[in-house]
Amino acid sequence: MRKYEDIVNVAVVNFRQVWGSTESNLARIKGFTKQAAKRGADIIVFPEMALTGYDNETDVPYAYKMQLRDAQTTDGDAIAEISAVTKMYGVYAVFGMAERDKEKNDVVYNSVAVCGPKGFIGTYRKLHPALEEQCWCTRGDEPFMFDTQWGPVAVGICYDSYNFHELARYYAAAGARLYLNPTAVGGGPFFDWKEYYMTGLKQIVNSAEIFVASSNLTGFAKIDEEAGGSNDNQKSHGTRFGGGSIILGPGVGDKIHIYAGDVDSEEEKVFMETIDLSLATRRNFKVDSITGRPDYRPDLYIKLNQKLLETEFWKQFKE
Repeated sequence: MRKYEDIVNVAVVNFRQVWGSTESNLARIKGFTKQAAKRGADIIVFPEMALTGYDNETDVPYAYKMQLRDAQTTDGDAIAEISAVTKMYGVYAVFGMAERDKEKNDVVYNSVAVCGPKGFIGTYRKLHPALEEQCWCTRGDEPFMFDTQWGPVAVGICYDSYNFHELARYYAAAGARLYLNPTAVGGGPFFDWKEYYMTGLKQIVNSAEIFVASSNLTGFAKIDEEAGGSNDNQKSHGTRFGGGSIILGPGVGDKIHIYAGDVDSEEEKVFMETIDLSLATRRNFKVDSITGRPDYRPDLYIKLNQKLLETEFWKQFKE
């Protein structure tokens, strides 16, 4: 059985996207990757849709949406350029993008691309697009882990992580000790995004007993620069993203510990920490000393979900 290293330097980025400006965002993703690598980062996590910007234009027809216009295939310039940086510095960089299907030009996914010391590794396509994302992106249907010297590293995106903990538990059962969460979350006076965000992340640590590295956008979705707008004034509009990039995981005495980051930080910033993955015990997925079997029961969950798919409501969605 392969022995993995335990000690890893992980960086998460509060990233200020420029909506609809792939060129600007790409340059800054590369810049942050280089600087984080020079500071000793092994894995650098950027937010959901960092390459293009997140917000949907509700009044724009599907064929003319920014995400479709700026989507790239996995053999496009963005992945090639970031892969060149990760190869040069021997690091992993994970960033959100609109991914165009190579076979179907009008199919786009809300994806996370992973580049490493040997170049491009692959993409994870968001399984559960949220709200207006569904106006432009197609649902993914496969989990995604990539192999490293620290073991398999898992990827989810935003809504996947907060509302569908089945995914993180699957990854932990499959051997992952680190879960990466590129996200785009924020909100106004009627949505307590910090409570939503932190409760969801802590539940992953609690139920899967693994580390979570979460990277969020910060600042406004759009800036009217011609009108003198900035990330701080009324000429900026769209979603106000909250920052709050954070690394958390199991701590001493079974407590959930914050290793780096700050849920209240909105500044564009890199948070980095050295973590010990041996603390990710994944106890629920190992052989119990009393029963001789794991507490986690995938055979039971298959039966429960099969029963669901035969009910009047769920069978209409059976694929």
